[in-house]
Amino acid sequence: MYQDIIVNVDQGIATLTINRPDVLNAIRIQTYHDIIAALKDADQDSNVKVIIMTGAAGRFCAGNDLSDLLPGSDIALLRQCVIDIFDTLAGLEKPLILAQEGVAIGIAANMLLHADLAYAGNSIRYSLPFGKIGVASEGACSVLLSEAIGPKHAMDLLLTGRFFTAQEAEQWGLINKAVDDGTALEHALAAAKKIIENHQGSIRAIKQLSKAEGHHARVNKAVEAELALFCDLLETPETHARIQHVLKGGK
Repeated sequence: MYQDIIVNVDQGIATLTINRPDVLNAIRIQTYHDIIAALKDADQDSNVKVIIMTGAAGRFCAGNDLSDLLPGSDIALLRQCVIDIFDTLAGLEKPLILAQEGVAIGIAANMLLHADLAYAGNSIRYSLPFGKIGVASEGACSVLLSEAIGPKHAMDLLLTGRFFTAQEAEQWGLINKAVDDGTALEHALAAAKKIIENHQGSIRAIKQLSKAEGHHARVNKAVEAELALFCDLLETPETHARIQHVLKGGK
């Protein structure tokens, strides 16, 4: 059913594993389609109480597959995929837990802003490298990141594109806990099992009330504004050169 992810439903927990280990689980257009469909299916499945997202082979996700950003690619389709995935994340009724190991770059780091709980291996490397590759920020992080960790920390991460650690992410409240490498999924499953013990109507009500009024529409508006600038920048020669440099192994 899915090409780029593996879905396992067991005892009320749907675990979605991004499965492109040869490219550090980078997200291509097919991956977007798979994740969006799987999230919607899990949210509508009465047998599922909690959703977990993780990545195969000890890596969460290296972000967007940069080959999809080169001239000749279907940028309009990619843009719609980004709109759809964050619309789906913002509209989830069931709890979403992230179990992250290894790397979480770009959109993979931004998912922290849309998850209810998150656990990460101690040595994970996070980055929001939009400035480095010559595009705008995405995933509504232009508004949500400052609110989550404060404007100065947000600007530090976005303007420099530097790597940051699980310990920093825990300190800022982006993740619940930095854990021993290789155990993030174990901690996510333990948390999910505790959630399942509770009244599911109550859990959904708590999640609904935790979001500010108009949250879903606000996320969609921010994503649209970000993508307009993102796509404009994709047309510039400097951005083309920067993406090519990274694809050739540059930093």
